[in-house]
Amino acid sequence: MIVDEVVITVEAGAGGNGCLSFRREKYIPRGGPDGGNGGRGGDIILEARNDVHTLVDYIYRPLHRSNHGQHGKGKNKHGKDAESITLRVPVGTLVWDENHELITDMDHEGKKLVIAKGGRGGRGNTTFATATQQAPRLAERGEPGEKKVIRLELKLLADVGIVGLPNAGKSTLLSRVSQARPKIADYPFTTLEPQLGVVQLSGGRSFILADVPGLIEGASTGKGLGTRFLRHLERTKLLLHLVELATLTQFRELEKRIRVIHNELKQYGQKLQRIPHILVLTKIDAVSEKNVREWSAKLKKKGIKVFCISAVSGEGLNSLLEAVWKELEKVRAAESTTSPKESENLYQAKPRFMVEKEGEVFRVTGPEIKKWVAMTNFDSNDALERFHKILQRMGVIETLKKRGAREGDTVFCEDCELIFGPESTGRRHG
Repeated sequence: MIVDEVVITVEAGAGGNGCLSFRREKYIPRGGPDGGNGGRGGDIILEARNDVHTLVDYIYRPLHRSNHGQHGKGKNKHGKDAESITLRVPVGTLVWDENHELITDMDHEGKKLVIAKGGRGGRGNTTFATATQQAPRLAERGEPGEKKVIRLELKLLADVGIVGLPNAGKSTLLSRVSQARPKIADYPFTTLEPQLGVVQLSGGRSFILADVPGLIEGASTGKGLGTRFLRHLERTKLLLHLVELATLTQFRELEKRIRVIHNELKQYGQKLQRIPHILVLTKIDAVSEKNVREWSAKLKKKGIKVFCISAVSGEGLNSLLEAVWKELEKVRAAESTTSPKESENLYQAKPRFMVEKEGEVFRVTGPEIKKWVAMTNFDSNDALERFHKILQRMGVIETLKKRGAREGDTVFCEDCELIFGPESTGRRHG
């Protein structure tokens, strides 16, 4: 079973807490601080692999958590960093965020992406010791790890794609020209999921051929199996449009079948329409030779590239494969000479924080604010004073004053309720 789209939640590990400790040994008075730092939380990494072909594992396990870093200890013992977790995905997987924006394309073997970053470990009080502050009673909590909901969408990587109505001979062609063994039967929708095969030609040449379930008229509106599998053809460089002749008696019937597939591809989107097409008339062994000659001649007069084959007898297969290879070379040559466009997106600095007033209450939000709130122990006066200094350096205090904050006003920094004051921002008790 091929699963080509899943939604999963990834949660990186939080950093370990820093340790608040002082050296206590006989004959060593005023030993000083010796609290170690916390370890870093584990990342969650995506890796593209050729030996993974489906996303089915993520259906049964939609939540992935990494371990937290260990806490620091006394005697300057630092906590151990947590190991990262690697999630293997098939090559050709697109990664989307919650806002339906593309994060990355896992388009080649071995590509890695840190999709959720582990939190850094909190610093122990040894780190905060200075010449003027030799006994700091201050230690940080570990930074929370990133948590994201992402959508993985698989698009198979193939050079050539096959489209057509059900029973057009797509699976038979794939089985004759490659080692793929798709299910073949004389009823509609025998192929229920995409199939891949490697076509070997003389001289060490090869390309990958993809077969998707058949389309019917109205597939773009959800009839039959719909068009959900057509995404696997968007990366191809060439499309083979197969039309079987065994059940046709007139040329207008052939034209109608060609038109049905063209309309469904058009309804799906412009991307498939821009890919070069080759029309392939199949099952020519089941119709008269006269009809094959006349119909193919009429199509060629319209400027359509036409090949006539019989996948059962093998007639016309070699000519078709050689033509496919020549067309692929043209497309690759055109791609290599096309200069990449320079990115027009300019870097835009994100605001470090936002201040909003809701009635008599002020709210300060932002990723950086959220981080410092999580890493501050508000039960410690030293930590509270340091948090105030951080807000000052960021410009939060000045912004609050400009927005009309006065001593005694309530200020929410993310979920933490504080009291605004001229010297410091104290936590509200009770």
